[in-house]
Parts: sequence; C-alpha cells; structure tokens
Amino acid sequence: MMAARRTKPRYYKLEIVAASADTEIWLGDDAGHLVQKEVGKLKTSLLPGYYVVEFGLGTPLYPIHLDKPRRCTQAELEAGPTCARPALRLLPE
Repeated sequence: MMAARRTKPRYYKLEIVAASADTEIWLGDDAGHLVQKEVGKLKTSLLPGYYVVEFGLGTPLYPIHLDKPRRCTQAELEAGPTCARPALRLLPE
C-alpha cells in the first residue's frame, strides 16, 4: 500500500495599493476576521478564497476573490461593487 501523498497548500500573492501613502488598508476573511492591516501598500500571500478590504475603518467594504495572484489599486476596487460586512463567526469552546 502506498502512503498518501501530501500536497502543499497553494498560496497566491496579493498586492493592494492605496490612493495615498497614509491610507490604512484593512484586509479581512469571509468569516469576519482581520487578516492583515498595512498603511499605503499591502503585500501578502494568502490561501485561495474570498476576502474583503476597506480603506480605513468604517468605510465601504470591497470583495476580493483570490483565485490567482492579484495586484489592484484602491481606485480599481472602489470602481467595483461593495459588499456587506461578514458576520463574525466564533468557534465553539
């Protein structure tokens, strides 16, 4: 019997550039959890999936479907659709 082959998870690069160098970029997952916060430019690698981004707390949210490497600007995201804030889901204790 052959051992099960382990596959490495695939990560995709994501780069988001804000309109100004002092704009906060908040990135969250589809479960409502903060993933990362940067100022001016966000560069990261993430598992494929659905994410949301906002440019400063309390501003509109924009969806990102990460299924390949992506680079986008604040203007590009703001020209697209907004989305509702995901409801925070906590794991049972």
